Amino acid sequence: MSEREGAGEWTAERLSSLILAPLSLWGVWAGFELAGGGYEGALAWMAQPVNATLLGLTLLVSFWHMNMGFKVIVEDYIHRDGTKGLLLGLSALICLALSAASVFFIVRLALGSAPLPAGFGV
Repeated sequence: MSEREGAGEWTAERLSSLILAPLSLWGVWAGFELAGGGYEGALAWMAQPVNATLLGLTLLVSFWHMNMGFKVIVEDYIHRDGTKGLLLGLSALICLALSAASVFFIVRLALGSAPLPAGFGV
């Protein structure tokens, strides 16, 4: 790994932290706003484009930040190349799958659809 790659990762980690700071404050405020509103209140809240967009952005940046943090942990503490590659790939896939699922369900809820089709799941 080159020195420039590490500096770029450090910058990306700080950038995601800076983005998450106001989004986290918004998330706390949104939680208080949603408290006691029930399912219908949550659907009405999700139907507002600003809320759906900020929730999606919060989740996407959170998963990006989580993947970068896990990468640092794996690179620092796992020394076998095969295991390191497997864990890094698995982490990236999990974060990507969670990001895609989050966006999918946010869009469904924002458009007024049920999160899952009838008869699927519980």
